[in-house]
Amino acid sequence: MVLNKYGIDISQSDRKKYLGKSLADQIKMWKEEYNIQQDIILEDFAKEALTYQLEFMKNELHPDKDVQKLIAEAKEKGIKIAVGTSSHKERAITMLKLVGVFDKIDALATFEDVENAKPAPDIFLKAAELMNIQPENCLVIEDALNGIEAARAAHMKVIGKV
Repeated sequence: MVLNKYGIDISQSDRKKYLGKSLADQIKMWKEEYNIQQDIILEDFAKEALTYQLEFMKNELHPDKDVQKLIAEAKEKGIKIAVGTSSHKERAITMLKLVGVFDKIDALATFEDVENAKPAPDIFLKAAELMNIQPENCLVIEDALNGIEAARAAHMKVIGKV
């Protein structure tokens, strides 16, 4: 893993607190929590991490039948679907293609599209804007605490699966 060269080994249980945060915010947290003295150049780290993550996803991500069924049923009912993620756009597109849903979504909003990452509401507000839907008419299904906070801050209904 990319963090190993900085002497960081994050436990599975600790990883949850980083979910939904931008990479810049994660790096700040790692530097503080693990007392990293050396500079971590965001762009270089992001490229290295993205390369690692894309390779990992190609080997580990597979279509989820339940997610595909949920999306198919929503589409049959005329419900628009967007993805709002703190990931890089390239990573998000790759992940969505690997799980078989990229061609079924109506919009994709990433941290690259907004000024503030989760837990700020910007990503979800951007997703709603891209679909031309008012935030209060949106339902967010979220797997990270930062995302749940972001959805609430956007005044959207939220189902948390943490």
